[in-house]
Amino acid sequence: MNHPERSLPRLLAIAALIAFPGCGGTDSADRPAAASSQDTYTISLPETPAAEYLRQVLTRYQNTRAYRDRGQVRLDIEKNGKRVRRTAPMHVVMDGPTIWIAAYDARIWSDSDRMIGWIADPQTDFHDSQVVLGPPAAGGRSASRPGLETLLRDPILTSRMVSGLGGPPPQLEWLLDPNPMGKLFGTESDAPPSSDTPEERSIRYDGLARRENVQCVIVQATAGEDVYRFWIDPTRSLIHGVELPVSMAGKQIELEGWKVHALELVLADATFQSPASPYQITDMPDAELPPQPKYLRAMVPLPPPPPDRRLGRTLPTLQATDRTGRITVNQRGIDRPLTLWYAGVDPSVGDAQVRNVHAAEILSAWIRQSPESIRESVRPVALVDDSTARLFTDAGLANGFWVLLDQRGNRDTRGLELEAGRAMLVDSSGKVVWIGDPFSAADIISLAAIAGDVIAGVDVSDQIHRQWKADHDAYRQRVAELQTP
Repeated sequence: MNHPERSLPRLLAIAALIAFPGCGGTDSADRPAAASSQDTYTISLPETPAAEYLRQVLTRYQNTRAYRDRGQVRLDIEKNGKRVRRTAPMHVVMDGPTIWIAAYDARIWSDSDRMIGWIADPQTDFHDSQVVLGPPAAGGRSASRPGLETLLRDPILTSRMVSGLGGPPPQLEWLLDPNPMGKLFGTESDAPPSSDTPEERSIRYDGLARRENVQCVIVQATAGEDVYRFWIDPTRSLIHGVELPVSMAGKQIELEGWKVHALELVLADATFQSPASPYQITDMPDAELPPQPKYLRAMVPLPPPPPDRRLGRTLPTLQATDRTGRITVNQRGIDRPLTLWYAGVDPSVGDAQVRNVHAAEILSAWIRQSPESIRESVRPVALVDDSTARLFTDAGLANGFWVLLDQRGNRDTRGLELEAGRAMLVDSSGKVVWIGDPFSAADIISLAAIAGDVIAGVDVSDQIHRQWKADHDAYRQRVAELQTP
């Protein structure tokens, strides 16, 4: 659906059309169950066709001056028999030209005077404490509502809202997009040319059920293979929740080995009620600014993290004998220009043996599939326990290919400073040139490039450090250029 020529703000709007037309996915234990009404009145399904009813609900959002919720995305996933729920905020508050958005770790506030945005990510020190300042999204004091594309003009903030657990905040589309849920109704203006087999669409009622002590009309919408379910309070035309297709969780979740059970947007405390007094940013939930903000006209991508401190260091003297007693390994390796070390996961970890063998298979496959210059230059060495060593042998990994060292019987190997489950490439001088995770596709790609460079005579560690310094200096310069007075 996405096309490279579109602007990022429009991308978010289009992503929302795909991501949040309704609800769906498999049932989870947390799906609100139908219950007998405790209200003094009873409701029934509207006589209006479901598609028209959904349009009417969205029109209510388009015409309102005020709206607020305490939205939250919930992703239920399972791996190795363990079920986990991941959550993230997705709040939207609006009152005329004033709007507040807290979506995943993105934060945006805009009123009639200014717009301010930041990334509330402690792992990156709030995106290095960057705070973007700009003109108001509503276009001035006379404007009655924010403009969607103006509100989402910063591409870094926009990307953080698009790439979360379940896509961008649909409330923004309901409130501000002139064609809300266009994909659902077949009216999206930016749709690509239709294929020979048009996408099937349907909108129908799916019964009544209680949610947050509110009796709701459930509208089920189908767009192609995706099924969505809206939970709507018919007395207020308020959407209280959206069940989403599990496919919206993204491929990365599946690549990490998780099974997705349910994906849902819960809109707690949703209301069209106007505030008693004008909103202030300090009143908003999750509105903590960075402790020492750097105010900029636009956000700047962060530079890469510093290289691993071990990169470029020379290993201390090492002397170890393999499990056969016939091969001696030292800090410079054995018989080839490059030594690929793997530190086995401790056997006390539940799936240690399986992980160790799988890691060795991944690294072995990389060596076999590499050019001949790399295949003939790399010798893999593994630090493993007795039971894992037997598995290596049974799998054919130790037959003249992998050299196996006793994980606990070689004290000198502690000087490697290599964490369990990690791998390290060392050149013939004993210098560390790469450290990575065998299960990371990105790390394996960098391993291939670095091995080729080392064989070609490149001082890889020096090159990496110089490149990092150049990137860091360029970042600092760009931040200085964009700082506000």
